[in-house]
Amino acid sequence: MTTVEKAIEAAYQAQITSLYKALSQGVLAANGDESEITAAEARFKKGLAFAADIKARALAAAE
Repeated sequence: MTTVEKAIEAAYQAQITSLYKALSQGVLAANGDESEITAAEARFKKGLAFAADIKARALAAAE
């Protein structure tokens, strides 16, 4: 794995960590409100897809 690939992977992992924290805070703030929990989960899922897309684009651009 090259230095660039390692940096991209580290950035991707940091983004996933950030998304997890946001989900956790969203569920906590929802205080049992199922619609708010569902919205937090949807944001998490959208964020995961976005992060994976950016990672793939970055890896392709680095070639």
